[in-house]
Amino acid sequence: MRIARRGLLAASTLVLTAPAIAQVRPHRITMLLFRGWEEACDGFRDHFAARRIPVELTVRDVAQDLRRLPAMVAEIRETKPDLVYVWGTSLAIAALGPWDAADPARHITGVPVVFNIVTDPVGNRLVRSGESPGRAVTGTEYIASVEVQMRAMARYRPFNRVAAIFNPNERNSLSVVAQMRALLGEGLVELPVALNEARRPDPASIPGRVAEAREAGVDWLYIPPDTFLNDHRMVLTQSALDHGLPTFAATERFVQFAEGLAGLVSRYYSVGAFTGFKAEQILREGRAAETIPVETLTRMSFLVRMDSARRLRSFPPVGLLRVAETV
Repeated sequence: MRIARRGLLAASTLVLTAPAIAQVRPHRITMLLFRGWEEACDGFRDHFAARRIPVELTVRDVAQDLRRLPAMVAEIRETKPDLVYVWGTSLAIAALGPWDAADPARHITGVPVVFNIVTDPVGNRLVRSGESPGRAVTGTEYIASVEVQMRAMARYRPFNRVAAIFNPNERNSLSVVAQMRALLGEGLVELPVALNEARRPDPASIPGRVAEAREAGVDWLYIPPDTFLNDHRMVLTQSALDHGLPTFAATERFVQFAEGLAGLVSRYYSVGAFTGFKAEQILREGRAAETIPVETLTRMSFLVRMDSARRLRSFPPVGLLRVAETV
């Protein structure tokens, strides 16, 4: 695979070109990323390599700064790639706008789009419905429903009260917490991280919020899909261990790459590969994006970090261990 650097938008710009295989030219895909290249991007790229489909991937990363997005949207409008890949809820909302009210002056239009690592695309109005997106946009959901996650938590350890810590600036986190509120009522303790004078989340407030959860007497500390918390996942999960609180995460990184106790998750890599399959349907099979349903993986992974279980003296039931993946 050839990797060439371009200088259009600073060091975040890369062009990745797969070897040409009996095709006039590679399919041109622009990838818009929110927090850099990670496992879902690996899965997306590797799908084309496994299927021997030549692609040219032009990578653009806003690096969690949506002020960079307009220049990237303008570039897409000018270069007209065959497909656009968008990573993450906040970026997808900003780049695509509502499914029935996109503004061509600000949003991506006229190009098929697949999104990845997005929470509640219907509730966030990215698509009309999972079965019928309503525009040339499709993609993958990557977290289990809140109800399914709560049942998974109860299977590990029954609970009466759950605390949710989250960034109040992240739409995906707010969406999940709203669903938890509707499901749990007074059994939910909401703990938004503090915002500083610039209205940005303050990582120094995380240990204090965890302490509040402990004082509230909750049985679980729930971690929603949240980029800010992911950036500070070790602080969060270590603080929970220090306070003797079991954590349950919606995404794998808090368990796989931090000290979280458990989570019902979709593997980022697998979700990326599934998104690649949807892109293949558009690029190779000629299907219209609006005819391809938005779906989740059919198989989730129940992750358990055993060293955290030992520290908390909270081990999963034997029946759960038969199906869980220990890390």
